[in-house]
Amino acid sequence: MKKLQTIGILLIIIWSTTNLNAQDSNCKVILAEISKNYEGKCKNGLAHGKGIAYGNDKYEGKFKNGLPHGYGTYTWSNGNIYEGFFVNGKMEGKGIFKGKIDGRDTVFTGMWHHGELKNVILPPNYQVLFTRNVTRYTIMKNGNSNRILFGFIQNGTTNSSIVNLQIVCDTGNSFRLGEKVGFENVIFPANCKVTYTTPNALRTAWYDVTFELVINEKGEWYVTLFN
Repeated sequence: MKKLQTIGILLIIIWSTTNLNAQDSNCKVILAEISKNYEGKCKNGLAHGKGIAYGNDKYEGKFKNGLPHGYGTYTWSNGNIYEGFFVNGKMEGKGIFKGKIDGRDTVFTGMWHHGELKNVILPPNYQVLFTRNVTRYTIMKNGNSNRILFGFIQNGTTNSSIVNLQIVCDTGNSFRLGEKVGFENVIFPANCKVTYTTPNALRTAWYDVTFELVINEKGEWYVTLFN
């Protein structure tokens, strides 16, 4: 009798798994452009939860009742990509667009409502990504020449005790203007990283300094680091 009960339980498990797989294989995506194939979670015969849907376009992310709903990535057949939030199959809220507009490579963050772009969120003029052993810093734009110059101050004057100075930018040519060093012919946005070793203001210890930033707006920029 126990053996029969065990076999019965196994048959129930096999039957349930088979039906679950059948439901997954017949799971529908309502949005026509991505309705050809679906891999993922299902509820009541509709894509529901995390999944990937294919058709002329592709979507990977969260679904609800057969439609993209929640955070996901939508890729159009022309290669354009939207990464952000969806509500009932339409882009909604904050997202990132990557693709071509008028033949030009374009990346921007925007706000969408009912699938329509309402406004573009402009990036800040600059953003400090990382700083270590910098007492304070100033970042100023002064002019239209596309260059970035760095100055180093300690005790109210130029810090002449710096050693192992390295400045790396992902664009431009090395350039010096008086006591300032940096890059000219910069194509923005530009990411720069500065590293060096300096004594503290009292000359009682040495510190390794790191400063990294990205500047998005064109112009002549002066970055001053204080130790």
